[in-house]
Amino acid sequence: MSGFSSPSPPLEGLVVRREGGHDTIDLAEDGITTEKVLQYCYPFSNPVLENLDDIQAVLELMKKFGMKCLMNRVKSMLVQPSFLDEEPLRVFAIAYRFGFEAETRLAARHTLRQPIFGPFVKELEYIPASVYHKLLQYHRNCSLAVCSLTADFSWFPGPASRWVWFQCDDCTHHSLSWPLADGKSREVVTDPMLIVEALETAAGCHTCRAAAYLDLSTFIGEHFTVEIEKVAEGVELDIAF
Repeated sequence: MSGFSSPSPPLEGLVVRREGGHDTIDLAEDGITTEKVLQYCYPFSNPVLENLDDIQAVLELMKKFGMKCLMNRVKSMLVQPSFLDEEPLRVFAIAYRFGFEAETRLAARHTLRQPIFGPFVKELEYIPASVYHKLLQYHRNCSLAVCSLTADFSWFPGPASRWVWFQCDDCTHHSLSWPLADGKSREVVTDPMLIVEALETAAGCHTCRAAAYLDLSTFIGEHFTVEIEKVAEGVELDIAF
């Protein structure tokens, strides 16, 4: 059948019964999942996999029957923007479970946009604890890399003193810059809530009050986010495949 690896691996757990002169194969999977897998095997349009549960069920059945070529066709659906934006940790765990290295690393980058200690996802039960630990290390290393940007502004293409928080004698080295160090991705540091406390502090200063919002918005939007992307790309996710 099209899509099987060659030579095909033994189909463990497969039960074949002889009934009425025909062989009957008992499948543990539901009919909907089986039908979707079969649609990949025949020259029909590919089935619609609406969510990560559908994709995971299809991948499980394909793996069971050694359909590696078909699994490679399905894996691109795993990293759809909507899944990466909304459920990156689930995508990470599923991708690692089925051995998709590029997709695992891409999903890891997207997990930086969310708190690492978020709600539990069931897919973590299918990967080793060591892999999740490596992901935690990756988040930590990305945070440290971003923190270094707020300690040394040599990367900035111009004098850092142009920003109001470096010009004010009363507020030099105050908390206007501290929220930026907690960001690990472009999406995190552009969240307006991240700089609320800094702006509240600036509101109490006659020098900083007028320029703080514009300076922070310009600094983050035009310079800091670009540099974050650069340093994040340089952080390695230390996971073996």
